[in-house]
Amino acid sequence: MNRRTFLKAVPAIGVLGIASPSFSEDTNTNAVTAQQAQSIAAGEVIKLNPPDLNNGISLMQTLKKRKSTRDISDKKLTSQQLSDLLWSADGTNRPDGKRTSPAAMGVYCVDIYAVLPEGIYLYDPAKHQLKPVAKGDFRKSAGMQDFVFIAPLNLVYVFTLRNPKESHGPAPVPEEKRKIWGDVEVGCMVQNVYLYCASQGLAAVVRGMVDQKKFGEAVNVKPEQIIVAQTIGYPK
Repeated sequence: MNRRTFLKAVPAIGVLGIASPSFSEDTNTNAVTAQQAQSIAAGEVIKLNPPDLNNGISLMQTLKKRKSTRDISDKKLTSQQLSDLLWSADGTNRPDGKRTSPAAMGVYCVDIYAVLPEGIYLYDPAKHQLKPVAKGDFRKSAGMQDFVFIAPLNLVYVFTLRNPKESHGPAPVPEEKRKIWGDVEVGCMVQNVYLYCASQGLAAVVRGMVDQKKFGEAVNVKPEQIIVAQTIGYPK
């Protein structure tokens, strides 16, 4: 590389250095792209990779390995792992828009917020992308245990009543009934994440301890809407 070629490359190198994304650089297709790094740095929408549907181990082996692990390192996840994990949690898996986790009457009432070191993002299952919500490190509002503060990813599950009159039946569904269904929906999402992590050798733990007031303020939801959180990363 001559001097002129190197100087042309410096701006692009600088952008990647400033971004410091929470995805690891890799020599395979899991590597974070320059576009993703720029999106993270600018607080823009993160377009996730298509999920890798041919990855992982058998279901029975995955169930055997499923467990909660709190000894989590700060090692960054790859962009492909983030994509696969969110798709596993609640991604669209059919042409009609239905998802990997079930929802009563097909009325999805749980949102997933991904807490990365760079900010909080809302997962959009239909577009398989992350929408920026708040810029900055909010990991200390996503939990109250030390491992939460260093983990590369925390998911916070939030109940959102889209429309009290929304119903596929003959009458509106009561709000208290929908909340029960939301709890079931979250349970399925959490288990999907557990199974993905077990199949990939990642650590995961579901947690009830969230600073609901601070996190609610950060994403503009009521504290009582926050159901549970889940921490994901590499085991120590």
